[in-house]
Amino acid sequence: MEMSKQHALVMWIIWFAYLQSAFIFQIFLGGGFSLGDNAEAPMALWLWVMSFMPLIAATGVRWLVIPKIKSTTPQLIAMIVGLALAEMSIFVSIFLVGPDYPQYHIAILMVAVVSLIQFAPSYATPGYKQG
Repeated sequence: MEMSKQHALVMWIIWFAYLQSAFIFQIFLGGGFSLGDNAEAPMALWLWVMSFMPLIAATGVRWLVIPKIKSTTPQLIAMIVGLALAEMSIFVSIFLVGPDYPQYHIAILMVAVVSLIQFAPSYATPGYKQG
């Protein structure tokens, strides 16, 4: 089934909105970009797991699930699920990591943004050839 230009445009708009919302969440919910040094005590392992497991799941959706989907609606749904998983780590960073680890806030934000960028819907753009 040939992907339509309208479908590609919708996917690019949704992707761009999710990408921008990562920074908006950090600025408005997280109080801006964190400054300073981390606390001397290491961050708890369960916080690291909660921060990076959604990113690993999002990467799996992008590279294992989306390429197999040829229909437009399920592809859009899979993209939105993957984007939401990628943003989940930003929320974990803002609400659970706490102000004691400002450098980790920025690190998690950067990795989440890279995870969001991988969802750029070139795969849904007419004329795009994988390979």
